[in-house]
Amino acid sequence: MAQTNATILIPDISGFTEFMTTTELDHGSHAINLLLDSIIKAVGDDFEISEIEGDAVLMFKKGPAPSKKEILDTCLKIFNAFHFQRKWMQQHSVCPCGACQAIINLTLKFVAHHGPIGEMKVGRFVTLSGTDVIVAHRLLKNSIDSHEYLLLSEKLWQNFPDSHEPFELEWTSLSDEFASIGKVDYRFAMLETLRKNTPDPPAPENFYNTDNTSYFEMPIAAGFRDVYMMLMNIPGRTKWVPGLQKVEQDMPDVFVGSIHHCTFETYSAVISPLRMTVTEEGIFYAESFHSDDLNASLIFEYIFKRINEKTSNLAFRFLNAGDSPVPEEISKKLFTQMKEMADKLKEHCEKTEVSFF
Repeated sequence: MAQTNATILIPDISGFTEFMTTTELDHGSHAINLLLDSIIKAVGDDFEISEIEGDAVLMFKKGPAPSKKEILDTCLKIFNAFHFQRKWMQQHSVCPCGACQAIINLTLKFVAHHGPIGEMKVGRFVTLSGTDVIVAHRLLKNSIDSHEYLLLSEKLWQNFPDSHEPFELEWTSLSDEFASIGKVDYRFAMLETLRKNTPDPPAPENFYNTDNTSYFEMPIAAGFRDVYMMLMNIPGRTKWVPGLQKVEQDMPDVFVGSIHHCTFETYSAVISPLRMTVTEEGIFYAESFHSDDLNASLIFEYIFKRINEKTSNLAFRFLNAGDSPVPEEISKKLFTQMKEMADKLKEHCEKTEVSFF
């Protein structure tokens, strides 16, 4: 097995586990995948990717240790890309589950080390082995009282070509004892304050005019969040929306701004979520609806309110996406269709025995 000196870098995401229930693991895993993808894209050619390890990425750079500036530039590039993606996901989420709502709490830490590694190529990834690879992983379980920092082993620090030059972050020296390895010295710097340097994503284009159109309301024998999840799952509407034959979309996700091409028996339409707000007592959700076949551009609003754990109230209405109200003759037809859709939603939710939450 080939062996060479290398710098090992592990960005590690923290903050999901305590918020997820078993049924939310898929959403949590999907969010982690998007964030890991942002990390991998950000690192570019600075480091090679060895493997994905749950919430972390194991990467390496063969040869002498990079300079302090190089390692810091790489880590901050990853850090900013991660938090930009996290903000975007938080801003565009339409899911009220614990995993999706926990995105705001996610943090990123880095562990970097230097030493000889063994490598074995598997596909396009290189699997690493050796004592120093183990040391890097053990350093993830350290005594630092924070979840957002850059940790550099003393071995890496001493190998920096510019180790005696000042480093712009504030560093603290510490050490930990690890079984079968012994004492490992390292230095770390906190990164929490650097979050403010991450730019905010552009705000979603989700403004629309409202009017005094009244809501239609109905009780549903299901929890308000489960009723909402059934409606929010736009691809799954083919199971219960009358006349909806298929839903096609560019991405498998549903989020603010995602585009869903819906084919009904007599017309086609494009549906896109606009906004969602959630509290302990209810959820507000709005989406746009555009159909050239019907010559209609509408806004659908839904309010899901908690009555008790197993009962909720659904209120809904539609608005013209333009400045004027929907013409009365079109309004009557749309209301009939929407009422039929709500009845089917109620029936489907009340037949569904398994809760998402």
